[in-house]
Amino acid sequence: MAYPNLLREGRINRMRTKNRIITGPMERAMANRDGTLNQRYIDYLVERARGGAGLVNVESTYVDPRGQGNPFQVGCHDDRVIPGFTRLVDALHNEGAVVSVELYFAGRQSASTATLRQPLAPTAIPCSFFDPMPLPLEMTQADIDDVVRAFADAAARCLKAGVDMIHLHGSHGYLLEQFLSPWSNKRTDKYGGSAENRARFALEVVAAVRNVVGPDYPIGYRISMEEYVEGGLTTADTIPFCKLLVKAGINLIDITAGIYETGSEIFQGPERGHGGFVPIAEQLKKAVGDTVPVSVTQKLNDPDLAESVLADGRADFISMTRAFHADPHFVRKIEQDRAEDIVPCIACHTCLNLFFGRKVAHCAVNPQSTFERTRALRITERPRHVTVIGGGPAGMTAARLLARQGNSVELYEARPVLGGQLNQAALAAHDYGYFVSYLSRQMEKLHVDVKLGQTLDAATLADHDTDAIIIATGARGGYTYATTSGGRPVFNVISAFDRDITAWSGRVVIIGGDAESCFLAVRLGTARPDLRIDIVDPDSGFALNKAAPARNLLIAQVDALENVHLHPERTVEEVGDGFIRLQHRGVPETWNDVQDVVTGGRVSNVELYESLMEINPELEVYRIGDCIEPRDIHEGTQEAAEVVELIRLRSLERRAAPAEAGVGIR
Repeated sequence: MAYPNLLREGRINRMRTKNRIITGPMERAMANRDGTLNQRYIDYLVERARGGAGLVNVESTYVDPRGQGNPFQVGCHDDRVIPGFTRLVDALHNEGAVVSVELYFAGRQSASTATLRQPLAPTAIPCSFFDPMPLPLEMTQADIDDVVRAFADAAARCLKAGVDMIHLHGSHGYLLEQFLSPWSNKRTDKYGGSAENRARFALEVVAAVRNVVGPDYPIGYRISMEEYVEGGLTTADTIPFCKLLVKAGINLIDITAGIYETGSEIFQGPERGHGGFVPIAEQLKKAVGDTVPVSVTQKLNDPDLAESVLADGRADFISMTRAFHADPHFVRKIEQDRAEDIVPCIACHTCLNLFFGRKVAHCAVNPQSTFERTRALRITERPRHVTVIGGGPAGMTAARLLARQGNSVELYEARPVLGGQLNQAALAAHDYGYFVSYLSRQMEKLHVDVKLGQTLDAATLADHDTDAIIIATGARGGYTYATTSGGRPVFNVISAFDRDITAWSGRVVIIGGDAESCFLAVRLGTARPDLRIDIVDPDSGFALNKAAPARNLLIAQVDALENVHLHPERTVEEVGDGFIRLQHRGVPETWNDVQDVVTGGRVSNVELYESLMEINPELEVYRIGDCIEPRDIHEGTQEAAEVVELIRLRSLERRAAPAEAGVGIR
């Protein structure tokens, strides 16, 4: 067995799990508006259980609508949620998994746009993550009693539905943590001041839940060991509190870190390393020993790393969240010694952007995630020969799905390597390279006929022996609108990524502040701290083509680099030899000692598609990805999945069409 520790049976109180991997409690904005579960949500979790997950954690589940964080979040606040939970539990048990529900109350991090109420909190400190920031109402003793009772009532509903375990969400800046933290709790009554007083509310909740479920029922507690704000919780505070949790009867402590104000720690991106919270989990494990099992989360989707964490005794369980969102069959694949076939989460924040945008949290690398029923693999009844032009993420995703359906697929890529612009992006955010590697391996495993360094013009392609054509030619660098003089070359964002990092010197000006330009600045500023990098944009903000909160996390990366400078509300009028001329609100400026200039932005490569349509508008041709409009990976892979299904349905239509209708059947 390649992963004996990950696949070893686990135990939490008297509950047994078939392995040491927990599906983390990721919110997905998939529940009904009243907090009840629906079939789409159940299908999603069942697929993870079918893929080998041993302990399936539902998500942050509100115990009272006043503590809700998202309009489409799961609730356990009313008896009407019980039938949905019962259906879910039965379905997951049928797949051999046990089920946990994470109960929480968001407190100062409640979204008034979801609750339509003023948030409740230990102290009236607003959360700066929200815009506008609702001012919380300081909780009275009656409010505290109500919330404690709400946790207990929710626990009773879980029992009635047959849920196997309860998690208490005491992390990420939610209410249990707000009382514990000296940063967010400024009370002077018995719930504030000393560490003992600040721990009181959480321990009251634990006691109330334990009183409902009895001594043998497993209760877990998720905790942010570090808040990463001045005056906030550190491991020096949380380790003693965890010892109190053990005495109170908690059966699993799940380690994470951060609050909304330090969201870059909660939602670590593609530029960060893996297993960032393992060191603090190890500290806790040493402190509590074998008195309670410890689980840890944060970018542990590399099974070799996760296995080593358990083998070294740094934790007892591994909690994976986005990893299961990207690949529901993560466990099954390592059981079958197929780790190389795991669809890798690349921490791109697509799910996060959609979730905070009140939309279902799709996945950029797996377009079937959250579409478990409607996009389930269907072997085609009549295989077709399909030609894909472009070997970026959209083109390779289409080729992968087509081949899995049983079609014959050929793929042409003009460059000598697959991956498209993800290869450039991986220079600034290395996780993106994992998706390129995965897709490239799948092309080989699925026998896609890949032709590198080859192109087909429209005339040749129009006469090509194929049933359908997918154009995924991506985008190219944008235009230089400024006047140029002196013969100095101007790079575009793509050629700038391709340039040798040692070739840059002195002062670099990037014209245009889109997300790709900001990524380039991160690449240059990180690798070459000796450079001065100025980004100029006529708008008042930067990376505006990227959705929040990922946009905010990217800008935070830029702001953290001392050699990168943002210049809003400016246009570049002339690029000369060693200088540029700008204007800022009508006032002219001249910057001298400029060694290199880059034009940001991208434009779609539409020429091949347009020429094909001109030659023969009857061809079965589809367009996906950046050649429609330059965007993120997510849109391209979603379009790939949609087009693959259209091709399958088209084959069925043609099979059913009578010959005299003139429909060509190959």
